Amino acid sequence: MTKINDLKGFCYPLTPKGQSSLVGDFPWHYGTEYINIAYRTDPNAIAAYLPEPLEPGPEPDMAYVAFSKWWSVWDDAVDMPFINPERTQYKEAAIWVGCSYKGTPGQICIHIWVDNDFSMARGWFMGFSKKLGQIYMTDYNALNPKMNPLGVGSKLKGIVSAHGERLMEGSLQIENKIERSELPKPMGLPLFHIRHFPSLVKGAKPSVLELVKLGTTDWNYGEDIWTGKGDLKFLQSELEEHMPLAPRKVIGAYHFKNGYTFDGAEVLHSWV
Repeated sequence: MTKINDLKGFCYPLTPKGQSSLVGDFPWHYGTEYINIAYRTDPNAIAAYLPEPLEPGPEPDMAYVAFSKWWSVWDDAVDMPFINPERTQYKEAAIWVGCSYKGTPGQICIHIWVDNDFSMARGWFMGFSKKLGQIYMTDYNALNPKMNPLGVGSKLKGIVSAHGERLMEGSLQIENKIERSELPKPMGLPLFHIRHFPSLVKGAKPSVLELVKLGTTDWNYGEDIWTGKGDLKFLQSELEEHMPLAPRKVIGAYHFKNGYTFDGAEVLHSWV
């Protein structure tokens, strides 16, 4: 008779071999490329997403939208970029806001769209509220005779759509380089996330409802961190709730690459 421990896999589907699990076991290793637009918005709209013990951050009206490209592998599948490139590449668009936990400033992702199912599932495990969408980002190839190498004067744009609706557009016109320390907060602050998995018992509390701090190691940044003039537009939707977080003032826009490893999380608080 089959026992539950005979079935393997980090997540569904649980199978005798565990080979077809949608997400492999962590640690997960990432390389990224970002177009980030920092802006100020309604602090009350941000606060509405921060349940106790989370609180608004030092600048309670600060937020940013991140359009990003991702390349990821895990320890048991470092050859996956060759075996199946689709299982290692995806794009995202996310709204991040500042927050704090017991006096420690941090950030939390409150809306996010992704274009690959394994990344959506993995994000749910980590507390990212990921939904499927279509994300487009400017991409230059310097060998194209009509494309200049990325640098001063380059124009970059990110767009996200979902269910037939265009939701956000952000752009950057590069003006100069900066140091990593000059990126505005909450970029670079610790990640506090809410993991929520509902119960299927009618009227019962969620099976999981907890605040976690995500752990990362081996951070490294690319050589060039670009900044310049930014623009950000939120577009009306019949389905999404992002409009209360629309920008009141754009602070700046940024392009950079980095890499890191996710090696687990710390549970800070449980509401169950």
